[in-house]
Amino acid sequence: MTLTPRSTAYIALLVALGSFGPLTMSIYTPVMPSVGHDLVSSPDSVKLTLTTYMLGFAVGQLFYGPLSDRYGRRPVLIGGLLFFTVTTFACSFASSIGDLIVLRILQGLGAASGSVLGRALTRDAYTFKEMPLVMSWISLGQNIAPSLAPTVGGFLGEWLSWRATFWFVGGFGTILLVVATLGLGETNKYRSDRVDLGSLLRGSGEMLRDRRFLGHILPLGFAFALNFGMLAGVPFILQESLGFSPKEFGLIVLLSVGGFTAGTFVNNRLIGRVAPTTVIRFSGWFHIAALAVMAALSLSAIVTWWAIVGPHMLLSFGTGLMVANANAGAVGMYPKLAGTASSLAGLAQMGMGAMGTVTVAILSVIGSRYIAMPLVVGLVPFAVATLLSARLLRAGTGAPKLDS
Repeated sequence: MTLTPRSTAYIALLVALGSFGPLTMSIYTPVMPSVGHDLVSSPDSVKLTLTTYMLGFAVGQLFYGPLSDRYGRRPVLIGGLLFFTVTTFACSFASSIGDLIVLRILQGLGAASGSVLGRALTRDAYTFKEMPLVMSWISLGQNIAPSLAPTVGGFLGEWLSWRATFWFVGGFGTILLVVATLGLGETNKYRSDRVDLGSLLRGSGEMLRDRRFLGHILPLGFAFALNFGMLAGVPFILQESLGFSPKEFGLIVLLSVGGFTAGTFVNNRLIGRVAPTTVIRFSGWFHIAALAVMAALSLSAIVTWWAIVGPHMLLSFGTGLMVANANAGAVGMYPKLAGTASSLAGLAQMGMGAMGTVTVAILSVIGSRYIAMPLVVGLVPFAVATLLSARLLRAGTGAPKLDS
């Protein structure tokens, strides 16, 4: 049975495709300390497995979109899902931290297919004006799986082992592969157009010279650097410094991810009342406020879980306000090259996300008597950059030129 675009089943597939990349990352965070103990490696080496996953995810953004513009969404998606599923199961058999680092790069390459092609499939089915609302609801749905994943990962880590998180995600990938193979038709109506390397490069160049396009993807990328930096640092603070178990961490982190859910829900209510560009420009202030609160609590020597999770929740709220609007604006502006636009948006998110994790890892090595200050110092530049880059969307920059 073929999934009909704009149907409930089609939207469910879009949610699932956008979910499995973040799910793969968030289900793993509670068991990161256990990985270090089992593979006899340092916390910094374990953090590299998160960074390399995001690097692979970022590199994957470069080719799935252009390939899907040329050859169609369906064959490229099926190939990406197959590669992801195989490498995910391979991760569960890693015998050393070096093996896991390499396999996580490959896993990230496969996982990129879901987010890139999920956004492109959305643009294929909906108009530019419909995109913000549709993307907002999809983002809300996509947040459910990653928000529950740390809890699932924590329980799997305690009941079985950290390897069970990869079994779980590999099973999810297998289901998506079957659904895409049996139920997804081709949605790229521009596939018959001649799309060669030269035209793709010209299209990418046009996007990167467009202030409004950059005004959507750069704030989004810097926001992801903030959130992924938090994901790299918070598990070690809560578990190694404050003594929480992986299961307890999985339950506590639901509050942090709940901030993203709340931000997405508030954005749903704002659509049609406040311009999406205004929401993007304003949401960065929540990032600044979150880091200011975290710094104040840390410098006041308040060492407790809520001093970490509370600011993280506020930061996630700001990102939740931004994500759907930024993705919809970036991908919606170029319908004939929706895959390429999606690739560039995803590259900004995951590339800068990797920068955030590396920054936090480096500063964590240096350390501080105030346990949260390496996070704050490392992430403040990204918060400031989020606000400054959103100024590209200020009034007077002109409206995008759309084909449909």
